[in-house]
Amino acid sequence: MNRREMKRFAKKNPQFVTWAKKNRQKVQTMARSGNYTTIMKEWERSRRTTWSDRKAKAKQIAQSMQDVQNFMNNVESVFGHLRTLHERATKHLKR
Repeated sequence: MNRREMKRFAKKNPQFVTWAKKNRQKVQTMARSGNYTTIMKEWERSRRTTWSDRKAKAKQIAQSMQDVQNFMNNVESVFGHLRTLHERATKHLKR
């Protein structure tokens, strides 16, 4: 990869630009020596998720699923109460 290809890639991928700005010193030293492929490898390596990231994300998903389940249970109980109230009201109206 050469400098022109790197610039083209940066225009298409704004995440790469933000990463390069955060690691400006490292990227500049590699670019001065012409190691554009090394820059790309470093960026790809930094994009990989770690075990702790995956574990945290799985925990968030599990918590969201639990919240949805609780919500569904609450909705079912409310509908159950409404149903019993409706049945009582219709019994009293029929008398």
